[in-house]
Order: sequence, then structure tokens, then C-alpha cells
Amino acid sequence: MIAVVALTVLFCIYAAGELIAQKTKAVFSSVLSIAILLLIGFWSGLLPTSVIEDAQISGFGNIIAGLLIVSLGTTIDFQELKQQWRVVVTAFLCVCGAVLFIILVGIPTMGFEMSLSSAPIFAGGSAATLIMTTALSEKGLALASTFCIVLYVTQKFIGVPIASLLLRRTAKQFIQRSDLVARYSVADQQSSAAGGRRKPLQLPPLFARPSVYLAKLGLVAVVAHYASVLTGGVIHYFVMCLVMGAVFFALGFLEKNILNKTQSSGLITFFVTILIFSNLATTTPGQVVSVLGPLVIAAVAGVAGVLAVGFVCAKLLNLPFGLAVSLGISCTFGFPTTMLIPQEVAEAVGRDDTEKAAILNYLLPKMLTAGFVTVTIASVLLAGVAVNLL
Repeated sequence: MIAVVALTVLFCIYAAGELIAQKTKAVFSSVLSIAILLLIGFWSGLLPTSVIEDAQISGFGNIIAGLLIVSLGTTIDFQELKQQWRVVVTAFLCVCGAVLFIILVGIPTMGFEMSLSSAPIFAGGSAATLIMTTALSEKGLALASTFCIVLYVTQKFIGVPIASLLLRRTAKQFIQRSDLVARYSVADQQSSAAGGRRKPLQLPPLFARPSVYLAKLGLVAVVAHYASVLTGGVIHYFVMCLVMGAVFFALGFLEKNILNKTQSSGLITFFVTILIFSNLATTTPGQVVSVLGPLVIAAVAGVAGVLAVGFVCAKLLNLPFGLAVSLGISCTFGFPTTMLIPQEVAEAVGRDDTEKAAILNYLLPKMLTAGFVTVTIASVLLAGVAVNLL
């Protein structure tokens, strides 16, 4: 297929996926919709299996993914994480529990490669999926790669009902405490007033332009590449991109959410998303059916791990059990669902505006922080470890 035609077809599929997500209010997420549309196209013969290669996605997508993950690193706010330390600890430990359960249950039931590669996917996020599918493709483990994609596009249906149910229960318990309702009914006005201080590597306003933002992202990605080389590949390049993004944000060289300032975030996200699904071109219906059993095993084991560790964290850190589990299970959906569920719960459980505001102020910051810890940090770190163990 001609390159521009192939690229346009993929643009249309990507746009259709986002429109479906918008119309269904994210019941069918954009990634699930894109995956289904691609599979229909490949299996029906409407799309040539070479369409992603013809569009030149693979080479550029692998290069540009580092910039995306560097930008993710700039969302790490150490001050905020310190304030929400109980949430951070609970979310991180719950994810580790889920991963451990998946590996322990998965090795004897679905094999070493399948269990090890799927565990970081359950921990959340497109970055972890990209790390695992890239590594699995390089090693010729096509079935495990297909399994990762299937788990990635369906795991939201695992976590959202659990979090919604448990947060409703938590909210009902919360409004029985009039002291808590009074305390949280007014939004916390504390803000980090340290924002006006100049950071060591912060550039003058003259450099605040899209071309400079892209150049800075590229420079940090280069640093991450050579830092990864220095570790002998023990720390994966993408993991190092996340770390360096956080470090250079803390030093002031990178701005928060810098990718959004480049005027190219949509295009970069498109390339990385399509890159993740590149293995679908060679995926057969039989392969998808064959991973449904492992999918159930991974889902059940992952949820069991979150429940077990959530119970312990709730006791030790004095958190409601439902809230602790919801913090952990946020790994299966991430943002913006971590924002939408607290809003829906507050609207459904609160009996007046005061209670609704209190519930939202109580749940929202915790769920946002948890989703960030699980999807942005934990999943990438765990994927980096898993790649080295394959």
C-alpha cells in the first residue's frame, strides 16, 4: 500500500476509535475500539497486514516513544507524592501484590513467558505494554505479545466495576462521619507555595516555544539512552526515560506535561498507540481465542493479589478496606477514569451539595495519585524488570 494511503487509513481508524470512546462514554475505550477495528480489517482482508509497515510507523514510533515517556516523567511531583504517602505506599504495594500473584499462579498454569510478560500489563499503562510487546517481538514470542495486547485492551472492564462498587461503599461509610464531611466539604486550599523559586536548569522565558520543547525532550531522551547503555541494558531505555524525565523536571530543564506544549502531542500519541498494536497484523483468530483462558487466570490472580495486599495495607495504614483496594485496582484503568469514578460516586451517594463536595474532595486526590503511581511509575519499573527476566 502507498505510504500516504496507509497512514491515512490508520489516521481514520484512530479517529474512529476516539469517536466510539466518546459516544459510549468510554465504556468502549479508544484503545479497545482501535484494536477491534484493526482486527476486523486484518481478518476480513480489508486491510493488508503490511499497512503499519507501509505507513512507516514502526521505525519512527520506536524513536518517538522515548519522548512520550520522558514527558510522563515530568508529571512526577515528589512534593505531592510525599503528602499522599499512605496512598502511594498502598497503591504501589497492591500492584506488586497483583504482579506476584499473577506470576505465582501463572507459571504453573500458563507458562513462564506468558505469566511474566502479562504481569506488568495488569499493572497498567501503554508504556508498560509498549516495553513488553517490543521485547516479546524481538524474542519471537508472538503469542505472549498477543496476550499482552488482549489484556491491555480489556483490563479496564476488570477494574472499573470493582473500584466503582468499593468506592460507593467507602463513600456511604464516609458520610456517616459528620466531622469528616465538615472537614472535606471545603476544598483543601493548601498549595505548594514553593513554585516561584527558580530551579537550577530552568531556562529563560525566551525558550518557551514548541520547537525548544521538542529539542529538550530529545536531549533528555538521548541522555536516557546513554544512561541505559551505561547500565549494560539492565535498566531498560524506556524506564530510564521515565527516570530522566522526572529528574530533569525537578531540575527545571523540563516543564510539567511538556509534551502538551509541543503542539505535536496528538501525533506522537498516535504513532505510539499504533506501534503497540503492530503485532495484531499477524495475529490470528485462533491466537486470540487461545489466550482467553490465560486472560481469566491473570485477571483473577491480579485481583486476588490486590485484595490481599489491600486488606493488609488497610489494617496497617488505617485506611478503609474498599478505598485501599480501589487505590490498587486503579492500575487497570488509570486516568481519566480515576477522575470520573469519584465524580460519579459523589453524585450518586451524596445527599446534598455539601456531602457531594466532601466525598469528591476525599476520594478524587487519592484516586488521581494512585492511578499515577500504578500506571505511570510502577508499571514501567515492573516492565523493565520483566524484560530482563524473559
